[in-house]
Amino acid sequence: MNVRQIEAFQAVMATGSVTRAGERLSISQPAVSQLIAQLERHCGFRLFDRQGSKIAPTREAEALYIEVQRMFIGVGQIARVATALRDQSWGSVSLAAFPAIARRVIPEILWSFCEAHPDTRFRLESMRSRSLIDAVAAQHVDIGLSILPGDRPEVESTHLHRLRGLCILPAAHRLAGREVIHARDLADENFISLGPQDHSRFMIDRIFDELKVPRKTRIEAGQSETTFSFVAANAGVAVVDPISVYNNDDKRIAVSRFEPAVEFDIWLIRPKAARPFNLVDKFVAFTLERLAAFVSDLDDTGTPPRV
Repeated sequence: MNVRQIEAFQAVMATGSVTRAGERLSISQPAVSQLIAQLERHCGFRLFDRQGSKIAPTREAEALYIEVQRMFIGVGQIARVATALRDQSWGSVSLAAFPAIARRVIPEILWSFCEAHPDTRFRLESMRSRSLIDAVAAQHVDIGLSILPGDRPEVESTHLHRLRGLCILPAAHRLAGREVIHARDLADENFISLGPQDHSRFMIDRIFDELKVPRKTRIEAGQSETTFSFVAANAGVAVVDPISVYNNDDKRIAVSRFEPAVEFDIWLIRPKAARPFNLVDKFVAFTLERLAAFVSDLDDTGTPPRV
């Protein structure tokens, strides 16, 4: 039994005619008959009853045809998957990102990619940068987006973007509406600070310490996103990254540029020892392109257009 015999059998069953089967396969009628006869000898039973110029499949042929169809469907699926892999449109990708960007920006980018590549699957995890770097090093995720460079030998880090921090205030605050707010303007203000585990906390504290500007730091928030709730409740002011501002559209909050500059970096973290996978490379290229457009459109109020 060989592929040509199976193809001839399938064509005769589908068309109900040796002649039309030959036309479908671009071979002569005698060639089709010969292939069917060879297949019958191999099987040990008749596949067709011949009545003059007409043929009718036997019960055995009908049973065999069902299995042949299943086989060809399986082969077709394998071929489709192989084509999709070649075109970098099939497979699964896992990524981790720091919370602010994992909340809205990355999901928007990810879904845009999914719409163009419907056979892809994704797993997105929100992690602090330290945990994210460990996850990439252990190859628990394929890629990571971090605010810190990797400090482990198993990963490679690529600096993508640098963003300037923004000051958020209650909309009724005396400083609301200013284009720029300097650290000195916040002297003796109630200040919502990020927790000591947040890297930007040290940058912000250093600015106020060097300028000798006193603050009333009564509340610490674990993530920059949480500070918005306190600011909206008129509990104080805060300095946050612009992506968090993009994530929040609370009308009770005013946004201004902050001086001196507090800079937030975005790093791409990838494992050094990972096996090449075209889909991951394609998604990374897509993400970097969309992220660059997002950052380019990011204005001083932290409200860029959707990606």
